Amino acid sequence: MNGLARNLMWLLLGLLAFPAVTGAATPEELLDEAVREYKAALDCRDGDERLEKFRRAEMLFARLAEGDPENPSDGIRNADLYVNLGNAAMGARQLGPAILAYRRALRLDPDHHRARQNLAHARTLLPDWVPHPEENKLLDTFFAWSGRLSLREFQTLAGIAFLITALLIAAAIRWRQPVLRNLAIIPGLAWLLLIGAILFLALGRQEDGAVVTVPEVVARSADSAGASPRFPQPLPGGTEVQVVETREEWTRVRLSDGRDAWVPQSAVEMVRS
Repeated sequence: MNGLARNLMWLLLGLLAFPAVTGAATPEELLDEAVREYKAALDCRDGDERLEKFRRAEMLFARLAEGDPENPSDGIRNADLYVNLGNAAMGARQLGPAILAYRRALRLDPDHHRARQNLAHARTLLPDWVPHPEENKLLDTFFAWSGRLSLREFQTLAGIAFLITALLIAAAIRWRQPVLRNLAIIPGLAWLLLIGAILFLALGRQEDGAVVTVPEVVARSADSAGASPRFPQPLPGGTEVQVVETREEWTRVRLSDGRDAWVPQSAVEMVRS
């Protein structure tokens, strides 16, 4: 085998092996690399290089949090990880993805101080005319655990709590035991809380929240690229909306002040990943 053929063979083997090596990175290795890139960006003085390192860190944190596009189930749902993703996106001047990441962190942990603080700061970078959701921390905290169980699991738990309550009340009546009637208050309150959580999920309070993730998008008065603009200015990245309906490649969104508009589906991402 001559030198040229040997070199070509090694080049081909290297190209074939590269995807396997990069794809074999463990979550710990990805996290270490993301943290290194983020710290390096903070220490970097060259503007272009600093931006590139933040973008690299953002990509790695996103890969950990959201998983591979072909297998999103391997993503790690963690509030701290989403905050790191948001911080990297902020450093990369990606306001939309940053606000989305902070919103996802707060969905997992409504009391996360850094996520709430950083989200408040990110919102100040939006134009003054862009509305944002009002805080309702007490309600979010009260129902925070509702995002950790499915609707069917809540219904099962509510059924069990109701059954225990009914049995205790029946026993109290049958044997005339006030203690059993008093004990029935505990599962009865649990049943009421579970019913509240079921209504919370059924109404989709968290399901329709979304964020504009592209740098800007023209909001239209109808689901057509030829429709007139709904607002004088395009919606900037980071605008928080509620998804009202979807038609083919278009989504009707509602701003926090109640105004509706149509945008391409690709321009927004749901908070519930």
